[in-house]
Amino acid sequence: MKALKIQNVEKTFGSVKVLKGIDLEIEPGQFLILVGPSGCGKSTLLNMIAGLESVSNGNISIGDRDVTNLDPKDRDIAMVFQSYALYPNMTVKQNISFGLEINKTPKDELEATVAKVAKMLQIEPLLNRKPKQLSGGQRQRVAMGRALARDPSVYLFDEPLSNLDAKLRVEMRSEIKELHQRVGTTIVYVTHDQIEAMTLGDVIAVMKDGEIQQFGSPQEIYDNPKNQFIAGFMGSPSMNFVPCDVKQGANGLSLVLESGGVSHELPVENSIEGLPQYVGKQVVLGIRPEQVTQVSEDKPDTMMIPCVVEIIEPTGPDTLVTARLNGVRTVCRVHPTAQSKVGELMPLQFDMSKAVFFDPDTEQRIY
Repeated sequence: MKALKIQNVEKTFGSVKVLKGIDLEIEPGQFLILVGPSGCGKSTLLNMIAGLESVSNGNISIGDRDVTNLDPKDRDIAMVFQSYALYPNMTVKQNISFGLEINKTPKDELEATVAKVAKMLQIEPLLNRKPKQLSGGQRQRVAMGRALARDPSVYLFDEPLSNLDAKLRVEMRSEIKELHQRVGTTIVYVTHDQIEAMTLGDVIAVMKDGEIQQFGSPQEIYDNPKNQFIAGFMGSPSMNFVPCDVKQGANGLSLVLESGGVSHELPVENSIEGLPQYVGKQVVLGIRPEQVTQVSEDKPDTMMIPCVVEIIEPTGPDTLVTARLNGVRTVCRVHPTAQSKVGELMPLQFDMSKAVFFDPDTEQRIY
């Protein structure tokens, strides 16, 4: 039995189709991330799972129940909002226990649940405070505590960390991950932040224009994106896209790369069956910054190309070097000790073992 099953779900506002036939299902205890740019339909889909938006077409099931037309209170879900949505006139304790009181939970059970949740989220000293006396991170913990106290079938998180500063966002991300590992609950989590998606999710649905572009594990989507949009959206810094001519040589296929006025031929794996049909034409080479780095030991599927350095950005653990290949700025990730100066040639090692290729017209992956 699936924890959540979405079948051909559509949403139309007037003549505008916001969701175009969503099919999705997750197992009990899985952490699903709905990720995509603003306006892709991810929050609308979450609201439909919650029952806050009606379904124009299709079905939504939670566990073994079809909840498509049920009220939110009958769906056995709990939601954590971006704005926290705490009752300002209630204490932290009252906010957490409110849902339990509505359900007429016995007082001793209610007290035990609040104590357990407060201990889990380390908010025990805050139970008698009002929301206005709390920081953003504390309010988010209380909002999570209110959801946890319910013990529903599915937890829904709507961009819960977007109002927090960068440091606190990282801390809360770790806490949500740890909480999921400890409690083993089923979570559907909406975000536009692909780092949150990569670090939190068991499975990710990448959305664009009301459709799911790809569904899979974080690593699968990172390593094997189906199209240029997914490849560029997932990863920070994002994947480099370099238009290249494909040549047929005596030893197989190669790409022509020009840097600093000098052309180089970069060998390509012969295992990509769709690539030979592009001989004499252009493809888009997709290569991540960590695949273009300082020259180290000689590895299979690598080649060194001298590149002119345009920008140097130290980040601490590594340095981002920007060079221009075929007229396109290309970000490379090198060790901080690697010698490089703006305007000078730097030998860079290209690891082609995980490089991907896209059709320049359709932006679809070439397999």
